[in-house]
Amino acid sequence: MQKLLSTRICDLELRPTGALAECVEQVISEMRARGITFVPAFYLGDDDFWTSDQAVSVNIPWYLATPELWRLVKDHLFEYSREEVLMYLRHEAGHALSYAYGLWRRRDWVAMFGDFRRPYRDVYGPNPWSRDFVRYLHWTGMYHYAQKHPDEDWAETFAVWLDPLSRWRRRYRDWQVVLAKLEYVDRVLDVEGACRGSPPNARLGLRVPYTEIRETVAEYFDIGDEVDEDLIEYRKDLLEIFPRQKPSRQMGVGRPRPGVRDRVQGKGKDRFGHTAQSLSAARFIQQNQQMLVDRLSSWIGNSDKRVISRFLRQLQAVCTDERLIVPESRRTEKLVELTIVATWHVVDGIHRLS
Repeated sequence: MQKLLSTRICDLELRPTGALAECVEQVISEMRARGITFVPAFYLGDDDFWTSDQAVSVNIPWYLATPELWRLVKDHLFEYSREEVLMYLRHEAGHALSYAYGLWRRRDWVAMFGDFRRPYRDVYGPNPWSRDFVRYLHWTGMYHYAQKHPDEDWAETFAVWLDPLSRWRRRYRDWQVVLAKLEYVDRVLDVEGACRGSPPNARLGLRVPYTEIRETVAEYFDIGDEVDEDLIEYRKDLLEIFPRQKPSRQMGVGRPRPGVRDRVQGKGKDRFGHTAQSLSAARFIQQNQQMLVDRLSSWIGNSDKRVISRFLRQLQAVCTDERLIVPESRRTEKLVELTIVATWHVVDGIHRLS
């Protein structure tokens, strides 16, 4: 372990093994079973899952590459479950598929999902009672994510259609608009075979492959023998922003563990560390990390995106240690407070205002 921690990430010679390799293969198999010959260019890169705009490459966090790294991120940032990784991969495959074959340019696609060129907003106001959108990454804490943008609506709908356990015809039988979207996906991909053969667009769009990350594993996760005095101040601020998760009651013998069905119905606490009404603050920071890094680096002179990213990972580690959560109804408010606190600490780190 010590050798791993002292190795620069770019020198690790990573390739997916264990659970990650199984997840990638499963999603590829699901696509092929549907007659889709296209395979996204999955690669190991920086934090989070995402697909570059109008490109066919899917970024997978480098720290999920091996079982050893997967355990490390669980201990120091937050937990990824196998189920959650599969959900993210299906969603991102939907983006890559649309970009590869230009599905978003089709008139019937626009009529069904909306204008792809609509401005993409980091903060959006969803209608929590709407039955016009599927709920998929919704159950990982990305609430009502299909309502964010037509591109996300497509990717979420595709993921539900692809997931062999979704039972979408039954699950959404009373949601007329959603059912129409799913049947559209089924017709275009399964009946028409619109995504068979070589795609017209093969642009990779790699952003930050792990081979460009110069930090050691220990530096990336801020693992060291010295106590960072700044963490005391971070902890104080975070405790003022986010509430602690209340201890859960001990489950009785023989009582079934809450699972996917409970999340769909809004019951129980799921394996992602949140209830239907809240999610972990660490995951909340990660979901908004790219936006925060981009905004803070543009607002603050002499700032370094790598330093800001490391600072946000420190906040995630504190949130995990303190079991802090974000109530769903207060996500926008907490994002504003987090942005203000993060701006102060980044400026203070540069100019030592305190």
